[in-house]
Amino acid sequence: MRLILRVLLALCLLAPAGIWAESSNDLPVTRKPSDLQAVSFEDWDGVLEKQLGHITVVDFWAGWCSPCIERFPHMVEMHHQYKDRGVRFISLNLDEQGDEESIQWANDFLERIEAVFPNYHMNENMTAAFERLDLLGLPTVRIYATDGSEAYRLSGDNPYKQFTEKDVEDAVLELLSQP
Repeated sequence: MRLILRVLLALCLLAPAGIWAESSNDLPVTRKPSDLQAVSFEDWDGVLEKQLGHITVVDFWAGWCSPCIERFPHMVEMHHQYKDRGVRFISLNLDEQGDEESIQWANDFLERIEAVFPNYHMNENMTAAFERLDLLGLPTVRIYATDGSEAYRLSGDNPYKQFTEKDVEDAVLELLSQP
């Protein structure tokens, strides 16, 4: 009986610490929902495959990208605004593989802004990642339709035509309005 009480007490004390953190996307997350989970190219393909049937917003970012950091809190706001309508938000961090200081900074940033949707770090060479993911620059947001096709690509690679949070939201609303 004492053992059962100790176990129950331990469970009650550990639960608020985030031991059973859950993601609104039913994807595996680390101890804290905001922590980056390292992925390979193959893992990333699997993450995207699991999104079939949902509108999915993917934010490609890095800690060295000032516009990425400025825009990211808006993604968190949109996640809260649209999660109950079936829209999934995911981030993929592209800081250099093995740069532990940058990864720690990114984890701290995600926790500070309460980015509780799935957050990944591409654990591959950065140049190879940009090439494989067909990225010209950051920030980039891709929005996938429920069939998994890329419906929108919003990129910061053109200095004369930067996308805005309104562009992201308009794209989400357009996809939500489709049958």
